[in-house]
Amino acid sequence: MTADLDYARITRRIVQLMAALAFAGALIFFLVKGLAGTLSFLGGAAISSLSFWLLHRMVTDVTRVVEGETVHKASLFVHAFRMIILGGAAYAIVKTYGSFVPAVACGLTLAVTAATLEVLIELLYARA
Repeated sequence: MTADLDYARITRRIVQLMAALAFAGALIFFLVKGLAGTLSFLGGAAISSLSFWLLHRMVTDVTRVVEGETVHKASLFVHAFRMIILGGAAYAIVKTYGSFVPAVACGLTLAVTAATLEVLIELLYARA
């Protein structure tokens, strides 16, 4: 079953879905809250995208270690402190810039929403 999965294609589609959702969310928050809402949403979306990228790198690094290759020590540091880094970025966006918190929160769900949509797409293709 997993032999049929093309992880590069799945990752590429998740990134495309994240871009489409970011555009749609930015447009919606622009219509609802203007430029401040848009920037707040895009700040949350940027943190979510960074989180997805760091998780993807972590999986790649773990795969490399399992295959006997070495990884950079800096990568291990970033993986260990990923949540602190992302939490710090979210705190800075909300507190420093006085962002619209609901828009930031919606932006933070970007990667999870895109991954969920990708799962649904894969399930629909599997049935076809």
